Amino acid sequence: MSAAAVAVQPVRVQYAWTHRMGAFQTMTLEEETWETLEEETWEKLAPDFRDVFRLTFPGSFTKSWYMKSYSTVYEFCVGVKDPGARAKLYGRIAQFVRQHLTEVFQADMQSRRGNDLLTQYCRKWEKFNVSAEVVHGICNYLNRHFVWRKIEDGEQDIYPIYVVCLKEWRDGGVAAVQDQVLRAVADVINADRDGYPTSSLTVHTVVGYLVDLGLSLNFSAQGGTPSSHSAKKKEENPNQGLQVYQKYLEAPFLADTCVYYDNESRDLLANDSVANYVAKVQSRLKEEEDRCMKYLHASTCNKLIKTVEDVMITQQMVRLRAEFMIYLAGEKVEDLKAMYALISRVPQCMDELYNAVQTHIRQKGLVALAKNPMAMREDPQLYVEAILEVYDQCDPLITKSFRGEKEFRTAFDKGFHEFVNDNAITQPARTSKKSSEHFARYWDAMLKKGAKRLPELDLENTFTRFMTAFKHIEDKDVFQCYYQQCLCQRLISNLSGSNDAEASMITKLKAVAGWEYVLKLQRMFQDITLSTEINNTFKSHDSYGRNDWKFEFHVQVLASGAWPLNPGSMGLQPPVELERPLTVFKEFYTNTYNHRKLTWVYPNSRCEIATNCYKVKHFFMASATQAAIILQFNDRDIITYGEIRDAISGNMSLSDESLFKQILVLLLKPHLLMINDENEKVDEKDITNNNLEIKLNLNFESKTVPVNLNQQIRAEQKQNEDTANKGIDDDRTWAIQAAIMRTMKKWKNMRHRKLIRKTLKKLPRFRPDDAAVEKNIEKLIELEYIKRSGKERDLYKYVPGIAESKPVQAHLGYIRF
Repeated sequence: MSAAAVAVQPVRVQYAWTHRMGAFQTMTLEEETWETLEEETWEKLAPDFRDVFRLTFPGSFTKSWYMKSYSTVYEFCVGVKDPGARAKLYGRIAQFVRQHLTEVFQADMQSRRGNDLLTQYCRKWEKFNVSAEVVHGICNYLNRHFVWRKIEDGEQDIYPIYVVCLKEWRDGGVAAVQDQVLRAVADVINADRDGYPTSSLTVHTVVGYLVDLGLSLNFSAQGGTPSSHSAKKKEENPNQGLQVYQKYLEAPFLADTCVYYDNESRDLLANDSVANYVAKVQSRLKEEEDRCMKYLHASTCNKLIKTVEDVMITQQMVRLRAEFMIYLAGEKVEDLKAMYALISRVPQCMDELYNAVQTHIRQKGLVALAKNPMAMREDPQLYVEAILEVYDQCDPLITKSFRGEKEFRTAFDKGFHEFVNDNAITQPARTSKKSSEHFARYWDAMLKKGAKRLPELDLENTFTRFMTAFKHIEDKDVFQCYYQQCLCQRLISNLSGSNDAEASMITKLKAVAGWEYVLKLQRMFQDITLSTEINNTFKSHDSYGRNDWKFEFHVQVLASGAWPLNPGSMGLQPPVELERPLTVFKEFYTNTYNHRKLTWVYPNSRCEIATNCYKVKHFFMASATQAAIILQFNDRDIITYGEIRDAISGNMSLSDESLFKQILVLLLKPHLLMINDENEKVDEKDITNNNLEIKLNLNFESKTVPVNLNQQIRAEQKQNEDTANKGIDDDRTWAIQAAIMRTMKKWKNMRHRKLIRKTLKKLPRFRPDDAAVEKNIEKLIELEYIKRSGKERDLYKYVPGIAESKPVQAHLGYIRF
């Protein structure tokens, strides 16, 4: 039978006998002092304790031997009433264990190194633990009637005998040889790191014993028995009792790991590429995860990985960031992917990468838009295609290199937003509105008849790419205004290439900007459908004498609130040929729909005129005003300017007459009409007086069929832009005021800065500056919707009586608060 097996028996025996203590004979030694008794008791116990700790029992381990030692302690505790005597015996036991570790254990371990040291360390711990349990059993009566009473009285630094032994082992058996054990453990693990064959059994056993020591200290100090409890406590919570392991092995081992990998990092970066370094670090991290489970406690794994990450990633971020910027500039997807996979393990280092991506996207966009700014200012398609090309090039960086991570997508969006709204095209105008206008005109060109038709799949892809860019324009209200104008012209002039494409565009705008955003656009399509039905009904009534007309007559009835149409101030006296159709349709509409008023919008009307006065029959596409001018030449070939003007409108302002001259010039430039020689170039300055004769050119020729005379003139273009800008400014004013009032109605009282901040949050379609919000606050104060506090000028108060009684005009109509 082995010594270890023999030594376990007293532990089992002692608890079977504790309830029979009354059977022992008690000695009363009144004639002896307790000091003498304590000396004699220790003289009896010391040899037995020496044999126990050396596991050299005299003869076989018998019940009588165990009971002799137990009785010695028992008789001493019962015979001596003075607690000081028991305390002295308690101290002698602790001193004995300490001396034993110094003279026997430490002396033997000093000469050992490496695997031999670890093997002997494990053996000596096994023997010591058995010995401590035996001594604990022998001193059980001392524990119960001295130690635990002291603990119950609140005395500090007193423990059961088993814990005393463990504490002495911790201080004399662990701390004393800590450096040697650490060096031996580190040598084994470093050899494994360097690729040499090693055995993990000894290191793992040392780790297990250190954890067991911590568990035993915790459990026994709380009143547990020193029996085989460690396995059970480990099973309940594997991370209990780690303080000894963490202090004496884990912490110094992690420090040694820092040194090892710091040296390796320096060597790798000095002699190899960063790409290979990244791959090596990933490999090392995986190896350390496996190595930790092989050698160390599972609780060390996260700390070990974090240590390696700190040394090989965080401390090398200057070099890694520089290489990341090179990869980013070259858009090396795979290299970026590997770099991201490594650095993403350290979240605190990621902000630098996010900022780098944001800067890269912005710079790439600015460079793309600065290549040909003059052409892009005039051609929306060049502008938008350049932006979409940047999106096509950079999006794979996010989806492939960075796995579409939310923070990188946010950085992409920020960079995209910055260059879309502030670039070489928008900067001269000092406003981001130009970008929104170009976006709207781009789709006008894409959706018009005659545009290059894309396959359905490509068109859908273009929609998706465009919507990604559309999300980033600041002035979505400007886009809405210009897109509405362009859609108006496409629908009125029947220039839309595909109703399905138009509907798809509106659907996608609705998904991005909300149903309110497309409300007017949807109403415009509804009006076109209703107009078709109205025209069909009108044509089906013969009572209006349509058969007498020698031309086709079609009317579009459009809701004034949904369509950006301006009847104009010039007015128009319709030609004689159109007077009856206009009168008849107005009569029909009035009889069919009550309480509705028709206003003819001549600037947006168009006519197709067939000619019979030339060698070749021509067809002219003309505006209503141009048609009114041309039809005057049915009766004569020469008419003065004054007669033409008076026939169009009898009372024109100076601005209207200037516009009329520009319209007339559109007929003079192609030499359909002439002032003098047909080869002369003319402009509005050549129309000098009312008596200027204008004649029909009977030799007119044109290679195009039909001849499009209805070109937009500068005055009309400027007028439309001014109208659009005024409408945008008005809508913004109403939206800001409505946002202010909603905020004030909810909070009743609010400080100046807070009101501005909350107002801006309620305006997703555009972002006004603080001055615009302040201006509208002052306007609402003048209107008495809100007021300033008498004592505090930066505090505003809501005025409920007036606010509820007056409507405030908002960007979608009138809203009563």
